[in-house]
Amino acid sequence: MVLCGIFFSLMSALIRIGSAELPATTMIVARNGLAFLCLAPFLLRRGLQVVRAQRPYFLMWLGAIQVLSNVGWFLALKVVPIADTTAISFLTTIITPVLAVFFLSEPPRPVRFVALAVGLLGALVIVRPGFQEISPEILMLLGNAVIYAGFALIIRSASRDHSSETIVFYTLASAVPLAGVIAIPDLGWPSSWGWGILVGIGVCAGLGQITATLGYASGETSLVMAFDFLKLPIAAAISVLILGEAPDRWTWIGAAIIFAAAWAMVRNETRTK
Repeated sequence: MVLCGIFFSLMSALIRIGSAELPATTMIVARNGLAFLCLAPFLLRRGLQVVRAQRPYFLMWLGAIQVLSNVGWFLALKVVPIADTTAISFLTTIITPVLAVFFLSEPPRPVRFVALAVGLLGALVIVRPGFQEISPEILMLLGNAVIYAGFALIIRSASRDHSSETIVFYTLASAVPLAGVIAIPDLGWPSSWGWGILVGIGVCAGLGQITATLGYASGETSLVMAFDFLKLPIAAAISVLILGEAPDRWTWIGAAIIFAAAWAMVRNETRTK
């Protein structure tokens, strides 16, 4: 999970740097296409069995949602500090169980709704409406947390009859051509510097996906989540070292509130099970 935080934070920094020259759509193609190549040995370790799916068309929705999520994330990273984007992304952990009540018929435990209310309070601390302008990019990030929660719900449903390798394979296999289609209007030949950024984005995305998969599969959810919170200090450190951007105290306070709500909810759900 520590390595996952490093790779995804590096990817975010590269996206921020690359946005000066490269269209977001081009970077999205690299994020999915090169990540697919990096993950191929991991996905195909059991041979062509990875292609066998009970609900292939259902799994392809994951690719569409991933590209939609990428669009919001990449556009937001042009102007929103990496630490802020990372902190707001923790909302997904809280939103997912709440949506599961309505879409997967899971028990409506009060702790889920309390955690959501507290998590939204933490987001308000970071955004501070009334004290600073709420940009469209901030709204994209908040919407993206909901979109990615839907992504997580589909994975939860698909995991009942599919392996993690099959789910990731179909996600990227459907995301790559879709990303290519939306990138057509922005087609161009990047500079050598641009190519370096694109390769870096793809490699970091692939390695981040691998380490996240191994991390979540290796331990108790609440313990893994505690390490997942390290993404914020890692993102802050990389932001300072590479971009010279230091998060303010409100980002840390808001992120701590969101994480505390998410961690308490996960602990409660673990004990309930």
